[in-house]
Amino acid sequence: MIVEVLLFVVGAILLHYWISRPRGMPPGPMVIPYLGSRPVFNVEHVQKMHKIYGDIFKAELGPHKFIFLCNNKLIKEALAKAEFADRPQLEMVHFLTDGQEAGVVMSNGKRWQNARRFLLRNLRDLGMGKTYLEESILEEARALVKDFKSNAGTPCHTPESLNIAVLNIIWQMVANKRYDLHDKEVLNPIAILRSIDASSKVLLIEFIPWLRKLLPEFVKEKLLTGIMRKVKDSIVTLLKDTIDSHRATLDPANPRDVIDEYLIAIDEKSEIAEYFGELDLMRIIFDLFAAGFDTTANTLRWIILYMARFPEVQRRVQQQIDEVVPRDTLPSYQHKSRLPLLEATIQEVLRSSSMIHSGVQRAAQTDTYLGGYFIPKGSWVFGCSGICHMDSRYWEEPQEFRPERFLDQEGKVKTPKEGLMPFGSGRRSCLGEALSRMELYIFTAALLQNFTFSPPAGVEVDLEANPKQPASRMPKEQNIVISIRE
Repeated sequence: MIVEVLLFVVGAILLHYWISRPRGMPPGPMVIPYLGSRPVFNVEHVQKMHKIYGDIFKAELGPHKFIFLCNNKLIKEALAKAEFADRPQLEMVHFLTDGQEAGVVMSNGKRWQNARRFLLRNLRDLGMGKTYLEESILEEARALVKDFKSNAGTPCHTPESLNIAVLNIIWQMVANKRYDLHDKEVLNPIAILRSIDASSKVLLIEFIPWLRKLLPEFVKEKLLTGIMRKVKDSIVTLLKDTIDSHRATLDPANPRDVIDEYLIAIDEKSEIAEYFGELDLMRIIFDLFAAGFDTTANTLRWIILYMARFPEVQRRVQQQIDEVVPRDTLPSYQHKSRLPLLEATIQEVLRSSSMIHSGVQRAAQTDTYLGGYFIPKGSWVFGCSGICHMDSRYWEEPQEFRPERFLDQEGKVKTPKEGLMPFGSGRRSCLGEALSRMELYIFTAALLQNFTFSPPAGVEVDLEANPKQPASRMPKEQNIVISIRE
């Protein structure tokens, strides 16, 4: 009798599950009720599922539904819609603010709109994307060249000074501060952030609520809670000290940077500051901090690795730089139009590396349709630009590294109409794209003017992504040889 009752209850639960499921969703792997489907956590999973299910497919984990878009037209259509302007709600991404929505990257609605509008206005006023910011980037490039020279001749990992040089550009606008290229105050938080393994174990705990309730506290502490607390303590100390020092020396008549402008907006209760507060400011600073040391710096690492792997491309770029720029002068923006191969090479690295392979996740605000399929409210939506970057519909022989694909018959840089989205698309595309492009150009030009990069003798450069960071395509740490050019 007990067995029959249990079977009836289980059957009723399963029947309710299937009856309540939305119809018309994209194809995807088989779903186990209340658990989900085969996980799609990393770049390799996305690539395999795309081959099986096509340009739009889904995966599920617990109650969460994930929609993957692998077609240029679908991605741009979706990311331009207001229905897909939100970020998903996940407690883990707001660990700095104890689960409270804050900042500009992962916030939504009017809070996000105000923060983005505020940052765009103030960063532009402080020089983002403008030529007078160029001297700050050149200053960091000179310091970076000097530091790289100290590492020349012996196989080594790409120096950590690269991260701080890139961070210093945005940090001077945000906090009116420049770090020494070996400053432990900022290197330690970077090391802790990198130590986080975005593994399936952690994601399972976050995405399946009932599993999180069942696990003993010591297991959650080891897999998630303890790790996030360590990160939070390190980052909050750095950010809080920065905010406190600004508050103590604030002069409303003479704002120095973004933090000053934010504090003034709070004090004056300006219209844009409806959602502003010091907790929110801390998260905004963290968002800019992470963007400053992470994306652009790792793109530069990819550039160095690709140059070491393809020495002939490196040689031709260096030859063009030598023909245009005197050796005692760093390349600047005035030289850019005469260095088309350099710009084409950067574009080809952005395409080939596809670091933010699946974009930054969005969430459906309402039930809607896309590509002929039903997308339920709350679904996570990923614009998989990395798939498009390697799609033969947009690129001839996409697996080959060919900077010339970005040059026209006259040798001038051309921009493809579709298929290239390294900075995202639509309403929430990267707000620092102009700054990042300027940094990539100046830093790459300075490094290739002064150094040749190569693998150690008998070793081949590894262009596979770092498996410890499966959700994106970060470069592997590996030895290279930095040779000073005469």
